[in-house]
Amino acid sequence: MDTPLDILWVLLSGALVMLMQLGFCMLESGLVRTKNTINVAAKNVVDFCVAVLAYWAVGYAIMFGAGTTGWFGHTGFFFDVSSSFGEGTFFFFQLVFCATAATIIAGAVAERMRFSGYLIISILVTAAFYPISGHWIWGSDGWLAGMGFLDFAGSTAVHSVGGWLALASVLVIGPRIGRFSTERSLASGHSLVQATFGVLILWFGWIGFNGGSTYAFNASVPVIVFNTFLAAAAGGISVLAVSRARTHIFDLKEMLNGIIAGLVSITACAPYVAQWQALLIGMIGGIICYAVSLGMEKIRIDDVVGASCAHAFPGVWGTLAVAVFGDLALLDTGLTRGEQLWVQAVGVGAVFLWAFGFGWLLLYLLNRVFPLRISEDKEREGLNVCEHGASTEILDLLGDMRRQRERGDFSSQVQFDPYTEVGQVAQEYNRVLLRVAEEMTKREELAEKLAQEKDASERVTHDLMSSIEYARRIQSAVFPDLSSLDLDIAGHFYIFEPRETVSGDFFWIHRDRNRLIAAVVDCTGHGVPGAFMSLIGHAFLNEIILEKKVEMPDEILGELHRKVRSTLKQDQPGADSQDGMDVCIVRIDRSSVAFAGAKRPLYWVSGQGEQRGKCQVLRGDRKSIGGRQREKVREFTCSVIAREPGMKVYLTTDGFVEQTNAMREPFDTSRFRNIIENCWDSPPEVQGEILLKELRDFQGDARRKDDVSILSLFL
Repeated sequence: MDTPLDILWVLLSGALVMLMQLGFCMLESGLVRTKNTINVAAKNVVDFCVAVLAYWAVGYAIMFGAGTTGWFGHTGFFFDVSSSFGEGTFFFFQLVFCATAATIIAGAVAERMRFSGYLIISILVTAAFYPISGHWIWGSDGWLAGMGFLDFAGSTAVHSVGGWLALASVLVIGPRIGRFSTERSLASGHSLVQATFGVLILWFGWIGFNGGSTYAFNASVPVIVFNTFLAAAAGGISVLAVSRARTHIFDLKEMLNGIIAGLVSITACAPYVAQWQALLIGMIGGIICYAVSLGMEKIRIDDVVGASCAHAFPGVWGTLAVAVFGDLALLDTGLTRGEQLWVQAVGVGAVFLWAFGFGWLLLYLLNRVFPLRISEDKEREGLNVCEHGASTEILDLLGDMRRQRERGDFSSQVQFDPYTEVGQVAQEYNRVLLRVAEEMTKREELAEKLAQEKDASERVTHDLMSSIEYARRIQSAVFPDLSSLDLDIAGHFYIFEPRETVSGDFFWIHRDRNRLIAAVVDCTGHGVPGAFMSLIGHAFLNEIILEKKVEMPDEILGELHRKVRSTLKQDQPGADSQDGMDVCIVRIDRSSVAFAGAKRPLYWVSGQGEQRGKCQVLRGDRKSIGGRQREKVREFTCSVIAREPGMKVYLTTDGFVEQTNAMREPFDTSRFRNIIENCWDSPPEVQGEILLKELRDFQGDARRKDDVSILSLFL
């Protein structure tokens, strides 16, 4: 730094690098669940505080102090910034680099590491791990620097060190509860918008990260900055394209990590390569990040934000790219390209052994003495509450709802602030509770009046019709409008013809980007009683699947059985409630169809192979949900079949096949299957019309026996 302008440029660049701390905070807190956001933010703040103190006290001396062995420095502890304008500026710039290396770990270990354990790791990184390897690479007598090793702004010195330590940390503490224990994935980060904002801040801060590493405001700065931008853009677009080709969606989270991987890859070689080379380096870095992310998931390594995927491995690639693409004249090491590649590989390997190898061993031993992971109960509760005593509106609401569920008492309403989004959710929940309570009360009162006041039939009939109309309005408000439903599959049709104004049958459908869960439910009773049971069943499915995240059909049925018996008090001595329901439920993902049935089968038609066009049946369990079965807890069978192109599945209640004609003959399962086989390759709406016409022709003048409900999904 020869001029005041150079010093000003480095100070400004350091400020931009410090801004990256905000970017990491936004990215990591956006990619974790709401119950852990405060904890992640606190870790980002505390590791910067630790970096300032530890690097000032010992880290800078170890990294840039005078040394005799090439392994570490030993002068300049408790650095005096006032000793030199230029050296003070250099110290500040290196300090924010140190903080960047430390904060990479926070996102990887999110949602299950103790705050105190993270403090220890931050101290180790900023006082020892980063300064020692940094001395090898950038120290005046560093042994790697003496060999000709080049790492312009720290692909290895900063990002691989942080990434390798992040990987070592997650291996020591293990995956989050539920991350790999079932086919269900954990809930995604609470705000991808926030994470995107964080990445854009990081991208902006990287101008200082790479541009300031010149330590001079000269003609190379625009080249470095533009190469940085090219690599970042190429990394993001390449991952977006690859993920789209693989999953058929534009995966924003993977794209964000691809941008970071491109930035990390170019950091070691930004001044030494041409623009087209920067583009290629960023693209390869992004693809490496995406491939490593898939591999880590396959071998069950839980890096929450993908820190090691985006920093460690792209950092290795970027460091090797110095020798692969770098202009030897600009490198100015006197080595041939092959010799330079060997030196770069030695440096990468040495830092890997130091940061990952020794880091894993040290953290493993530390974990044996001082457990780094939070307890299971506290992990389920969330680190915001158990580590910081900080809750959120949504957590408070969920806690109130959980306590109501556990006590089985829905008479009291949850408290809420009406001027927030969470308050609006609580308000609607209270309205549902009120309606269910009112209708259950009306049902009891109506039954009593029918037994005691036979002479008031006209008034009772009027009340009954009012209740039916009210139940119909409630059902219309609560149940999904299937006519406007977009299932994001090849096609579907449904048939819903209640025997009376309101029905005990209902459909339940939930879709996210990975899977579709669909159910057709037949509740006991017709009219108002059936409608009441359908509302209860619908609420229970919402709770079980959407809140408790139970997604396997057999587990859903088991939980539904327990809820019905418990809520309707059918487990109490002398209880005579026989209310229950028959259920056909499927879970459809990219490769399979999982089915479980409570007294209902699943019909399906293969779209290819020898069984093409043949209607096949998966038999459900012979027992229903609820009071007709005396077991408090019972297990259901789950059948899983491979998902095939052109497959059709049919979820039905018994109203279709058990409908009789004037001769009291049932429509029967075999007739239903024959019709499906005759029209299985017709468009969805045509199939629905054919089935309904066949049923009406068969029924003739006979009275409708039951509600008719069919949902067909074309895969």
